[in-house]
Amino acid sequence: MDPADSILVAGDPNGIVTITINRPKSLNSLTRAMLVRLAREFSALGRDESTKVIILTGSGRAFCSGIDLTAAEDVFKGDVKDVETDLVAQMERCRKPIIGAVNGFAVTGGFEIALACDILVASKGAMFMDTHAVWDISFMGSFPEAVAASRGEQSP
Repeated sequence: MDPADSILVAGDPNGIVTITINRPKSLNSLTRAMLVRLAREFSALGRDESTKVIILTGSGRAFCSGIDLTAAEDVFKGDVKDVETDLVAQMERCRKPIIGAVNGFAVTGGFEIALACDILVASKGAMFMDTHAVWDISFMGSFPEAVAASRGEQSP
C-alpha cells in the first residue's frame, strides 16, 4: 500500500472531516510517518475555520492496534517528546471536537488515541486493551478521567 493511502482525510461541505487510519492488514498499526502525519492533520484542522468537527476511525476490523512493532525502533528513536509531532498532544490541543468512531480493536497506542478523543462512539464489537505493562511502559494518561466521565453516558 502506498504510504499516502495509509491516512485518508475527507471533508464535506458542512465542516465534518473524517480521518481514517487505513492499514487494515496490520490492524491499523502506526508507523512514525503515520504518527507525524496524523499530528500535523490535527494541528492544521484545529486552525481551519471551515472544520467544525473531526471524526477519527480505522478501516477494517480495528480502530488502531498501536505502534507497528516492525517499525518500533524508528518510532521511538530521536525526539519522541516533540510536541509538534506528538499525535496525542496535538489531539489534546485541537480546538475542534474529535469523535472517535471505534469499530474494533483499540490496543495500547490505539487505546491512548481513543482516550484523546472528546467523544467515543464504539461498536458492540469494539475492544479496548491497554498492554503497556507487557512492554514495561508506564501509562495511565487520561484513563481515570475518561472512565469517570463516561460512566453515566453508557447506553443499555
